[in-house]
Amino acid sequence: MKCMRITSAILLLATTLLSGCWDQKSIQDLRYLSAMGIDYINNEYVLYAQSTDLSTVAKQESSTALQSPPATISIGKGKTLQSAFDNLQKNAQVPVFLGFVSSLVFHERLLQKGIITSHDIMNRYGLIRYTKWVFGTREPIDKVLSSHSLVGFSPLDSLLHQPKDVYQQRSFIEPIQFFRFISNFWEPSSTVLLPNLTLYERSWKENNRFISRLSIDGIHAIHRGNWQGYFPGRDLMGIRWMNNDTEFAGLIVRQNNTPKATMRIEHVQLDITPITTGEHPRYQVNVRLKGFVREIMNAVTPAFVRKNSEEQVAEQIRGTFLKGVKAGVDLYSLEESLFKKDYQAWRKYEIRKRNKLTPDSLTQIQVNMYLSDSGKMKMGSVKYPDPLGPNE
Repeated sequence: MKCMRITSAILLLATTLLSGCWDQKSIQDLRYLSAMGIDYINNEYVLYAQSTDLSTVAKQESSTALQSPPATISIGKGKTLQSAFDNLQKNAQVPVFLGFVSSLVFHERLLQKGIITSHDIMNRYGLIRYTKWVFGTREPIDKVLSSHSLVGFSPLDSLLHQPKDVYQQRSFIEPIQFFRFISNFWEPSSTVLLPNLTLYERSWKENNRFISRLSIDGIHAIHRGNWQGYFPGRDLMGIRWMNNDTEFAGLIVRQNNTPKATMRIEHVQLDITPITTGEHPRYQVNVRLKGFVREIMNAVTPAFVRKNSEEQVAEQIRGTFLKGVKAGVDLYSLEESLFKKDYQAWRKYEIRKRNKLTPDSLTQIQVNMYLSDSGKMKMGSVKYPDPLGPNE
């Protein structure tokens, strides 16, 4: 009995040495960063941070008039990114938390300087996750990080934080997450296509007033750590058909430049075959598409739709390829297919500095379109029926 009392006393005294949660902060005492942007101006790094008020993240059930949630942007400058972040924290008033950062935006000025210096702080700091989305921009970053969500929606319900949802409805320029960006960035044969965010000021209205909205209108090409230029969307029509992740892309069937029907492509299968028998590597492309007719303006046959679609896809693939060749950029990462399928041949060309693409590098483009259906209507339903019916 005496031993039990002594043991209990020792255990009771030991509890006084436990730290418990004395230094724990309540969630309302922190400022949560949801997006970050990096610029380089006048030989200084400029770090932008978008912070989120948790009260605006959850769905609001209130009788008060709905308003767009405000966005708080904090700015820090410094000779290094860490010093810029220190200056950002200097006037924060409350501690900031980086564990919920879901988007990272690089300005074109930083891309031109080189973003390798930004990798260090982004990878060493454990709370900054690899699943965040990565973008480039040519706009002022503080305007990009301002609130662009719809009235009544969370500030996190926007293209900046959830670009995949929009891409699934209209597959054009695929958004990229940080882990894929890092993986492709360090591959010597890969060209990273970084989506470019821009501001559209006159496409949406609320209360009869134009409001700004984010849009992806092009890409920044990065190869071996070097920025290789900006390409607008009009030069990139072919990248949809050179991407196995394309989920829902549109195509207009034309005859003599007149629209006849519209297609929706919902499945892409791509195969790239490198040819290593010449002085420079060449490539053959085989694309298989599955699509359905979405709209018909004139009477057309399935054979015409299929043939016209295949011709247009091949034309768009070659057009985008030639835009890249003119700028010295491998927009399709054709070199990567050679690197993966025949490393020794890639090494041979690399040593001789003959991996650069020429207009003849893409020797063949084979496109096969499979028409799955024409929706809830038949292909020939565009003509108004004869009220008297067919002649007897």
